[in-house]
Amino acid sequence: MKKLLLSLSLFAGTTMNLTGCGGMGTVETIDDRPVIHFDAASIISSARDHQIKMLTLSSVPTDVVAISGAVKELQGMQADNDMYLSELKGMQHEESAADEFKDLVVEYLEAENAYIIQTIEALYGGGTSRPSRFSMESLYSRANAQISDFRYEPK
Repeated sequence: MKKLLLSLSLFAGTTMNLTGCGGMGTVETIDDRPVIHFDAASIISSARDHQIKMLTLSSVPTDVVAISGAVKELQGMQADNDMYLSELKGMQHEESAADEFKDLVVEYLEAENAYIIQTIEALYGGGTSRPSRFSMESLYSRANAQISDFRYEPK
C-alpha cells in the first residue's frame, strides 16, 4: 500500500511539473540597441593602445627619443587609423543613432591622425612642446562611453 501511495504521489508530482512546463512559454529577450556594422570595440581598443604609446612618448624628453623609431611607430598608428577610416567613411546605418556613433568614431580617428602628424612634426622640429591631446582624449571618452549602447552585427 505504501508503495502504491508513493508511486501515485511521485506520478502526480511529475505530471504536475510537466504540465506546468508546457503551459509556460519561453521568454526570449530582444536586444533593442541600435545596430552598428563596424567593430567599434576593436577600434576603441586600438585607440586605447595608441593613447598609451603616445602618452609614453610624450613623457620622454625629446633629446632621449630615438626619432626614427618613434616616427615609424606613429606612422604605424596612422596607418591603422587610415584603414579604419576607409572602412567607415562610406558606411551607412539604418538608425540615425548608429550613424551618429559612427561619425563620432570617425571624428576621433581624424583627431588622432592630426595629433600624430603634429607629434611627428614636433619630433623632427626638435621642439620641446607637443600638441595637446585634450580634444582627442575627450572624443575617445565619449566614444568609449557609448560603445555599450550599440550592438555589432557585421554587414
